[in-house]
Amino acid sequence: MTRHTGLKTCYVLAALLALNACGFHLRGSGAEGLGQNLYLDGIAPNDPFVADLSDALTVAGGKRAGSALQSAGVLRIYRAVHSRRSLVLSRFGRSTEFDLTFRVVFDVRSPKGEVILSRQEIEVKRDYFNDQTIPLAQTAEEGVMRAEMQKEAAEALLRRAAFAIKNSTAPKS
Repeated sequence: MTRHTGLKTCYVLAALLALNACGFHLRGSGAEGLGQNLYLDGIAPNDPFVADLSDALTVAGGKRAGSALQSAGVLRIYRAVHSRRSLVLSRFGRSTEFDLTFRVVFDVRSPKGEVILSRQEIEVKRDYFNDQTIPLAQTAEEGVMRAEMQKEAAEALLRRAAFAIKNSTAPKS
């Protein structure tokens, strides 16, 4: 290793230490430290959104509970739906631009069934252009966008649930 490379390494380490010391956190890490068990209800266990919720919960330090009584809260999913709407038509009458939407309707309850956070909706939207000359690539791109939208909705849902559960268990003054 040359002296120049060693100096670069030192500068990078110093910058990382400075960022860590000032309380810098990457975006999207708001639910980290949840450290709670949540019970998922109202959605099929094999739904792809359940896998995204479980992954986000694990990253946040929590786990899926086996029953409502073993959890800090119950996350009830009423609906998790993708939709696709045409925005622009080409001169040949084919759709070339689409609006993708993923909606999740949910509420958060205590293990005893009391409503902590009333029914809410999270909506994630993306627009994309479909070239029509490479349809297989466009289909793959849409699939990736849908998966990213589900992950974003799962993270937002967990942040809201964690905040609601934390505030419901906080001592009232």
